Formats: sequence, structure tokens, C-alpha cells
Amino acid sequence: MKENTSIIRKFNITDLHALHRMICETIDASYSQLYPPRAVSFFKEHHSEGKIAERSAVGEILVFISERDGSIMATGALIGSEIIGVFVCPDYQRQNYGKAIMTHLEQIAMEKGILKLSLSISLPSMQFYERLGYKILAERVIDVGGGEFLKYWSGEKELHRRDGQKFNIATVEIVKTVDDAAEVDELLWRVLWQPLGLPRNTRNKFSIDGKKIELAVKENGLVVGGLVAVWTAENDIELRHLAVDSSHQRKGIGHSLVTELFRIVSGKLCHRIHTIARNTSAEFFSGLGFRSVPGKTPEHPVFLKHGVTFQFMERIVDQLLPTDARTARR
Repeated sequence: MKENTSIIRKFNITDLHALHRMICETIDASYSQLYPPRAVSFFKEHHSEGKIAERSAVGEILVFISERDGSIMATGALIGSEIIGVFVCPDYQRQNYGKAIMTHLEQIAMEKGILKLSLSISLPSMQFYERLGYKILAERVIDVGGGEFLKYWSGEKELHRRDGQKFNIATVEIVKTVDDAAEVDELLWRVLWQPLGLPRNTRNKFSIDGKKIELAVKENGLVVGGLVAVWTAENDIELRHLAVDSSHQRKGIGHSLVTELFRIVSGKLCHRIHTIARNTSAEFFSGLGFRSVPGKTPEHPVFLKHGVTFQFMERIVDQLLPTDARTARR
């Protein structure tokens, strides 16, 4: 069985539909046996797409992404000094994903100077929060109509800086500044071409015409992953370069970059994404649903000297549902 590598990152508005779906599925699975139907509906409305979007504008929402299938495994938000919307997909419960989300949210709070957190505690989550050191306070009851009631409790926890655990949150973003572009260039050269003895201007030599999409993953403000794609036709994009810093590989960063490219182009006229993959990264792209197709691939004596060959791979955009991947480099 393959290890389910995953990554915690900040919520992106393109996550909205998938996140809402995961939350509703979790509410159905975890709350329906403990709360009456109107209370379950109340929970869902409290975490509607509109409410999630509002929270993302004023606070921090984190999502735990599975590298294996690109799904959202867990989530949680910090709004001011309140933690809200912590959910773990039923398939991943009791595997410490919820604890990981809470650890990250508490660290964010401490970095903001917040030393006491509050939250609302439902029946299914009471033991979970008690194990994390949250005090159960007053019982609250909401009349949800039809003679049905929703019972929950308020909770709080004092944070201590000595208990803080350092972590990195990876964020995927479009490259917009000159400094970020320079960092991506440096990363591509260091990971892809320096080991082969190629010069720093290699990317320029491999450049092709077309409007570019450049993405970067940052951890604590530093670029640790980069992707360059080029529109080669009105409805066709070539994924030109993909690299992840050696110290950050096998954390789902490569998967996050390609998934973000999928999301960006899925709402446009793009029909296909293709790439000329190194033999060392073909399995990575296959895991993302790319398939090998006939096509002219480059030959270069330096690459051949190092045993690097290429194959033409493509994926149709309207079928993009990532299924499996391992961080790799091209």
C-alpha cells in the first residue's frame, strides 16, 4: 500500500465546492445519529459555501490535502480568537489529521499574539477537544424549530508559547513579482539543470512562444516549488517545467502545483494539457491521469549522457480528477 502523503496549506477559493462537499458528508456521517434532522440542517447551513467564503475573507482557513487523490482530508479555521469549522473526512478520522489541523491553527494564533482560544463543541467532538486540552464550559441549546433542539458546549484553551510547534504551511500562488520570478528561475536551474552541468540560462534556451502561467509554492515566505506552463494554442497548454526543492520533496508540493494548474485552466477554453516528461517523472504524471501519446520529443546529448529520455504525455482538461501522485520533478 502506498503511503498517503499529504500537505496542509491555506484555503484557496477554488477549494470551495470540494470543501463544502466534504463538510456536508462529514456532518451526515458524524452528526445524523446524535442530532435530530433540523439540527443537522442547521449545522450544514452554518458551514454553507457562503459562510466559508465569508470566513476566508476575514480569517485563516486551512485544508489538509491528500497527495494520493487530491481530496480534502481535513479542515479548520481561525477567525479572530475563535476556532471554527474543524472537520475530518470520515475516511480519515482517528488518524491524527484533526490534531494536525488544530496544532497548525494554534501556532497561527500564537504568531498573531493570541493566547486564549474559544470554540463551540458538538457532541461527537467533545472527547477530541478534551484530549487537546480544551476546557468544556457552559452548555448551550439552540431551538431549531419543530420541537427539535441543538445542544453544544462552549470551550476554551490557554496557549503557552513553550508548547508551540514550528511548522510550514505551503501556499500555491501565481507568480506576480520580479523577486518571485527570480526565485522560481533559480529553483528550476538548481533542481533540473545544474545537476546535468547545464548553465543558468538554460530556461531561456528552452523557452517557447506563448502566454505563460507561472506558479510557486512558498513555505514561510520561501519558494520551494515552481511550475511553468505555456499556452501553445487557443485550447492547449504545455506544462514546461516543474521542480521541487530537494529538501521539500515527497510532501505533496508537486501534486499541489499541478492540481492548481488544473483548477486555473478548467474554467477557461483549455481542452488539453500536455508535457514532455523525463523518464524519471513519467510515473508522477501518470498518477495525475496523464497518458503517453505519440509525439516528437527532444534529444540532447547532455540528457542522454545522464540517461534522461523523454516521452510525450497529455491529459484532457474536462476529465481532470487527480487520482494518485508522488512528488517528482521534471
